[in-house]
Amino acid sequence: MGANDVGLALITLALVFAGAALIRRFAPQLRALFVPTAVIGGFLALLLGPEGVGRLTDSKGIFSPETFAVWQAIPGLLVNLLSASLLLGERLPPLRGIWQTSSQHVIMGSVASFGQFAVGGAIVLLILGPLFGTDHKAGALIEMSFAGGHGTLAGLGGVFDEHGVSELLDVGLGLATIGMVTGIVIGTLLVNYAIKSPSIPIARQNPTSPDENLDIDHHMPTPDDPPIDENRGMSAITAAAVFLGVSIALGMGMLEGLRWVTNQFDWTLFDQFPIFPFAIIGGVLVQLCAVRFDFDWAVNRRAVESLGGISIDVIIVCAIGTLSLGALGKNLETLLVLAVASVLWSITMAMVIGRRLFPRDWFEHSIAEFGESQGNVATGFLMVDMVDPARQTDVVRGYGYRQLITRPFFGGGFVSAVAVPIIAAWGLPVFTIGSAVIATALAVWGFSMRRSLVKTVPLRQRS
Repeated sequence: MGANDVGLALITLALVFAGAALIRRFAPQLRALFVPTAVIGGFLALLLGPEGVGRLTDSKGIFSPETFAVWQAIPGLLVNLLSASLLLGERLPPLRGIWQTSSQHVIMGSVASFGQFAVGGAIVLLILGPLFGTDHKAGALIEMSFAGGHGTLAGLGGVFDEHGVSELLDVGLGLATIGMVTGIVIGTLLVNYAIKSPSIPIARQNPTSPDENLDIDHHMPTPDDPPIDENRGMSAITAAAVFLGVSIALGMGMLEGLRWVTNQFDWTLFDQFPIFPFAIIGGVLVQLCAVRFDFDWAVNRRAVESLGGISIDVIIVCAIGTLSLGALGKNLETLLVLAVASVLWSITMAMVIGRRLFPRDWFEHSIAEFGESQGNVATGFLMVDMVDPARQTDVVRGYGYRQLITRPFFGGGFVSAVAVPIIAAWGLPVFTIGSAVIATALAVWGFSMRRSLVKTVPLRQRS
């Protein structure tokens, strides 16, 4: 495979994305459901590839094997760029201010992730394992797929292979796709239900409309975004790419260092460990150095997010487009049961637990966490845009700041990355019970904190 093959694969990918944009443009039903262009593009690539047209015509589909091979490799590479972009360029307030604004979001996001581990583990232990022989390592799939998403799974391919469960990667990617679609669809239904319900006070007073053209592909600017300053000798996008590259390089260096140290003790935990959790730390280190040495003006958050947005779009298209339908068919029971369990858990989190965690504007805060627990960070911001378009609440700051604390750990961080090795080492029963205990303890802590926050959080003034 040469440079021409890579170039052709990228051009073909652009054509697939253009076709998906046209489909979305002329399919009001898809716009009404807020289905992202990237998801449509993924299914279009799947339809035209070896698993779609190829099965019908006994061929490889309309794409060359080289193009398909490049698409299979892209998600595992771009997840590092996506991870490095999560916190790079963020203007950070003092740690105390971050915690005061986001503490309940941190707790809810943590409860959601540990709860997904516990629910997934219990389902595999009690139903999928005894009835269908599902491998116990599938107990980690709900958190990795729904909170982590396509990028996390792409980065964990080596971990699945190392532990002999490579077929779970396709199951996880299928779950991630279901999570993104159901997160948007069910989230929209919950928002409209809240608007019509007299028992739920909500900032938005009118139902959402597809004419607003809300799309998960769009990353929303925040009041803290700095102006784009081109007085740096290079464009903002180029500078962002440079700093992202440095962040990934730092992550690679940290991982290689850990591998060297652990190999001295004959530990193999980090031999197949992915780079992307360390890329998050690399981004934080670059940002801290930028502030410390007074060149943070050169790290433009909007430019960084633009590159991160391109990464997630490409990851989604390639991950869905290269799914193995055969592997999904062999594990259909696992796919469906875990998907239903995850949706039910996310709804419970939003409508029951969230109500008891947030002292003010509980639905607006909860629906953001629902979006992330089913899709990704961008899905959560999409939910915020639906429920509070005028920014009458502090949800954007609370939900955004909590990413600074939880991103290195959950939903594609270290905890997600070590879940399968922990199950392999300690067994699924210990992993499940431990996750349930941690989730319960965090929820109790959050409920007790809410009582003190009620006295300090001001009521939102409404007209």
